[in-house]
Amino acid sequence: MLTLGQQKLDSLTLTVLAAVSAGAAVASVAAPALLPWSFLALAAAALVLYWSLRWEITLWAWIWILSYGLLDWPEWKLVIPGFFNMTVPRWLLLVTVAAFALHFLLRGKRLRFDRAVLWAMLALTAYCAISAARAGWLQDVPARVRGAPYFRLLGPLLFPYILFFLVYNAVEDEKHVRRALIFLSLYAWYALYIAYLQYAAVMGASAARSLIWPAYINSGDFGHHFDRARGAFPASNAQANVLLLTLFGNLFLIRRIRGPYRAALIVQAILIPPAIFFTGLRSAYLAFVLCGVIWCIWGVSKGRLGKTKLAMAALAVVLGLAMFRANLSQTRRSTGGVAQTGPILARGILAARTWEMVKRHPITGAGFGHFMEADRKIPRDPATLAGFPQATTNATPSNLFLVMVAETGIVGLALMVLVFLSIFHLSCRLYGKLPSTDEGEPGRHFVVLFWIALTIYLTDATFVDPLWDVPSNGLFWAFAGLMAGNYRLLESQAASPKAAPGGPDR
Repeated sequence: MLTLGQQKLDSLTLTVLAAVSAGAAVASVAAPALLPWSFLALAAAALVLYWSLRWEITLWAWIWILSYGLLDWPEWKLVIPGFFNMTVPRWLLLVTVAAFALHFLLRGKRLRFDRAVLWAMLALTAYCAISAARAGWLQDVPARVRGAPYFRLLGPLLFPYILFFLVYNAVEDEKHVRRALIFLSLYAWYALYIAYLQYAAVMGASAARSLIWPAYINSGDFGHHFDRARGAFPASNAQANVLLLTLFGNLFLIRRIRGPYRAALIVQAILIPPAIFFTGLRSAYLAFVLCGVIWCIWGVSKGRLGKTKLAMAALAVVLGLAMFRANLSQTRRSTGGVAQTGPILARGILAARTWEMVKRHPITGAGFGHFMEADRKIPRDPATLAGFPQATTNATPSNLFLVMVAETGIVGLALMVLVFLSIFHLSCRLYGKLPSTDEGEPGRHFVVLFWIALTIYLTDATFVDPLWDVPSNGLFWAFAGLMAGNYRLLESQAASPKAAPGGPDR
């Protein structure tokens, strides 16, 4: 790996500054109308270059993911005929890939494609691409219907997998974990601010929306779940997933950092559960309970009475259910009601239609991204659909694995399951190699935190089709990249006894 000494760094910095100045001067002379954007663009390029050399490169992954919850402004969209519409998050994806590329190139790091999960990802992506190309890159459905095959392949599948690969290869020490979780917690303050204001507005304090920024979040035309606290995302799912991972990430950090921000993390951990409740997602409630059980059993060190804490938490949940029974037993989702049966019955109808689709194309499926188009060809009884708008031909069965088996057949489903089994197996191997104490970083609690991230994702995927939700997929796979990268570090340190503990992989 190329090591940059102080003198070399100064020379490189001067060279970059000179190149930036010369480039800005040439652009200003050639096209005066570009001022001052030419200087800003070149300065940004210099910043990315310097960042790729000296700063925390993996933070770019989190910047891209969270930009969907802060910078996905509808009016900031560049329409390019014959190409993708470029939004701020899509521009940031290009910058992220460029920053990682410069990091690997200038530091002389070797890219590794040496894990079973990477081969499984490659096989699944290639198979889905062939399936989509065979059936067509566009669906023959109304334009308003979400989920074109090319978008499903690129946004929620290929890009997060690329992110996993880059983060996996970029991890140099265990401190990446702490930095990522702190960065996530910083964003969570904004997410909580929006969530509490949205909930106040939903409950009748409409003036609260005047305090929400950006203003497009207040539009009912932006995304879904306008009647819930969805944060700055177009639906509540991404908001709930971010808050759930942040909550348990805070519990991880509270043990490992000192100072004023530790107190801030404790306050944030108290504020997050109500905000999860505000999302109105039953899947989020279930994930919260499941992750709490996992944390209490495996995330609490020996001697800290993990099972006792689990029992106390269960008692608190029971008491909470008793206290808020009136809210939970009604159908208004914004106040926590879980008795809304329409979506549940609609899912049953959609699952039955999925089975009919699977029987028609059991091996290769109807084509990746073509569920709704294939669903329109299946006869249905209109009386069965009466009263269930969620079960129209513009909907999927709201389950990742049902959608995959319908669109890509048994082959695609098997590859998808293989991806998750491979990453879980890798985490179990890492858990077995780490000491059972709290000493050092990242420790077994980090692997438990990854299991929580996996539980959050799979619970969400049980109730929705996540292959339209780019930030949730990016969130999980970036965190999985941290886990896999730490496993690689542990292997390299074991193979090189002279390497300094926690040092970079050379």
